[in-house]
Amino acid sequence: MRAFPSSRSAHPSGAAGPALLGAIRRVLGGLLPCPACGVRAAGATGVCATCARRAVAPGLRGDRLWLGIYEGPLGRIVRALKYRGVTGLAPWLGDRLGAEVVRVGWRPTVVCAVPLHRSRRRRRGFNQAELIARQVARRLAVPYRPLLRRTRATPQQTRMQRAARLRNVRGAFASVPAQEASVLLIDDVWTTGATASACRAALLAAGAGRVRIAVVAVARGPASSPGEPPDRASASRTPTWLRKRR
Repeated sequence: MRAFPSSRSAHPSGAAGPALLGAIRRVLGGLLPCPACGVRAAGATGVCATCARRAVAPGLRGDRLWLGIYEGPLGRIVRALKYRGVTGLAPWLGDRLGAEVVRVGWRPTVVCAVPLHRSRRRRRGFNQAELIARQVARRLAVPYRPLLRRTRATPQQTRMQRAARLRNVRGAFASVPAQEASVLLIDDVWTTGATASACRAALLAAGAGRVRIAVVAVARGPASSPGEPPDRASASRTPTWLRKRR
């Protein structure tokens, strides 16, 4: 199930679906609280204007770009998407990340996402990196392709140091033939870079000419681990209209 009704079901002809859904988002967004602060109205994007400004602190280092730090408003937004199934936040995150890719002048020819193993995806119901990546591709007007797959399930890396993470993901990814000039790899959180680096290696081995990485958030310190469970206070602030229905 989607966080919102589909455009096909919103109108018998399907023609007025997007406009109707946009109106629904605006109305509900004015009534329900922002998942980042729990105080101001969420708005049509699912995030209030104040938290949207505070969440974004972009950075660039070589072939890696990020939207902000995995703490504060952005940390709460990512956790709402990842752990509470607030899939309605993915379009906003993807659009902002795509805007940063444009701003720095990257011109990828294809976008892909860090994959989940099928067992974890089945439990969660979605891959948050893929949802974000698809929106990035739309923002850049380039195709999204599921180039990567997990060859084996890997243990949770929450408590692992970098060396252990590297061992954990070594050989865990494979790519279909990727004869692309420039691949943009998307993930939600960068902690040590072990997972993204393993994916990048698989893409290059499959023939990709260049692989750049864009992530929503960069973790800073052990308290900002991507495996951090959502706190009860922030969970209670999640707008129900943005939650993934199960």
